[in-house]
Formats: sequence, structure tokens, C-alpha cells
Amino acid sequence: MAALNFADRLSERIRANNSRVVVGLDPNPAKFPVELKQAWEQASDRAARAEVVREFCDTVIRASQSVACAFKPQIAFFEQFGSAGIAVLEELLRANPDSIFIMDCKRGDIGSTVEAYTKAYFELPGEPAAPMSCAAVTHNPYLGLDSVLPYFPYLAEDRGMFILCKTSNPSALDFQDRLVDDRSLYLIVAEQIELWGEEFIGECGFSSMGLVAGATHPYDGEAIRNAAPHALFLVPGIGTQGGKVDDARAFTDENGNGAVFNFSRSVIYPQLHGPFAEDQGGSGDFASMVKQAADFYRKALNSSLGF
Repeated sequence: MAALNFADRLSERIRANNSRVVVGLDPNPAKFPVELKQAWEQASDRAARAEVVREFCDTVIRASQSVACAFKPQIAFFEQFGSAGIAVLEELLRANPDSIFIMDCKRGDIGSTVEAYTKAYFELPGEPAAPMSCAAVTHNPYLGLDSVLPYFPYLAEDRGMFILCKTSNPSALDFQDRLVDDRSLYLIVAEQIELWGEEFIGECGFSSMGLVAGATHPYDGEAIRNAAPHALFLVPGIGTQGGKVDDARAFTDENGNGAVFNFSRSVIYPQLHGPFAEDQGGSGDFASMVKQAADFYRKALNSSLGF
């Protein structure tokens, strides 16, 4: 049986869970719920602390997997704990083979180095599983085509990538809005990814080579969508960073398709951020509140997009 194109696979999960919510996995012990924070503080060594991180992430995944379409581990939040943290990430990926993981690693380098990155995250049919095998990665395009080419054989199978275009941080304009021949650099990136991604368009009408477009820039989102009509969008920034659910349509096609929206702090730390911070409308234990927060954004997005 032929491998299922990543864009088609993600589209199927969106339909199955009626969700465009991606839950970010950014473990920060300072924000853990009380019980896990105490366990972290009482842990005697690095291995014991890594086990607390694993329990936190496992709880988030189990709580939200029915109301999310994918998970986005931010690799730096695991790297900060050294080899023990990477071991936790590897274990989470292996333990949840049916979940869609988008590795937020933003790797971008010369071709030979990127080939090594692909071996960390992807494998082709018949090859041994990559140590951090996942469905998709994020990528920094600054080095150009030869930093992307090593991913092409994997995109032709069942893997995907989201390339930074217009990010959600305040300083994005320092470079991304610079004019090149009277056009913003981020639009040049979008147009180029549309061209590179043509050969990876699935039956859903979108390409497995997608773009990262921050929800804090909805006007730019419309321009990027026009420049890259076949690109899947990964949209961070709604909630804690100030992006609005009501602006979600700026990133989709006319039918409300083609974008998924990442929520990290506002879902995984529901007692501190998001719709039920300070127990305003949320109830239950940590896992219950995580699910309620993810479901809140699932329903809010569906309403905004007309689903």
C-alpha cells in the first residue's frame, strides 16, 4: 500500500477529530501543576526529573488526543534537560505511534548537515526507525534550496515540513518585512515554497511542504495565503501571544481549510493561561482542564471557520 501523503494524513485527522488544534509540548517545570512541580523539586537526580517531565507530557497527550489533530514538541524544551530530556522525547514518540507529531526544531543548514537532521527525524520505507521519528518538522529556509532538498524524498512518501515564513514574535519584522525589489521578504519565501511544494500536493489539495504563519499578523496571513494557495499553514500565536481566534480565516482558503493552529501555554498550563486560568469556567484535575482548554479552542476555531 502506498504511503499516505502527509497533507492528506493531517486532513484525515482534522476530519476525524473535527479539530484544527495542535497542542504544543513545551515542558516548563516552573509552570507544572502543583503535584508535578513538587515532584520535580523533590527529584534527587536528572533521571528522576526527566520522569516528571515524561509524566507531564504523557498526561497532556492522553488528555487532549481526542480533541487535537496533532502535537508539536518544541525540541528546546527537551534539550534543556540534556540526554535525559531527549530520551523522554524519544519515548513519547514511540509510545504514541498513532498520534501526529510535528517536531518544532527549526533546523536549517547546508545540505550535508540537513541530511543528518533528516536521519534524526525521518526514515524511508525499509529503513530503521529514526530515533525521533515524527510526521513533520519545522524548518528555517534562510540557507535556500540546498537546505531543503534532502527532505524531498521523505515528503514524496508520508512526511511533511512547515517552513518559517512570517513568525508570530514581535521582532519578526526586523528581517521578514524587509523589502526586496519592492516585495516583502516573507512573501518571496511564500511564493518560493508554493513552487517547491507543487510536487507534494495531496488529494486534499494541499502540499506536504507548508508554511509557518503567525496569528499575530492576520493581514499578512491573507497575503501569504494568496501567494501560496496550496501550502498547509501551521499558525502559532493565538491566545497567550495575542492572536485572535476571530482572525483564523485569514490563514485558510475560502472554505476554511488549509491551516492548523498551535496552542501551547494556553492549553498545557490551563491553571495559568488560556480560557480557564484561575478556574474561571474550568473544573476538575489537571488532565480534565487540559482537555477542556483544547476543546474550548477546537470549538472556537470551528465556529470562526464555519464548521
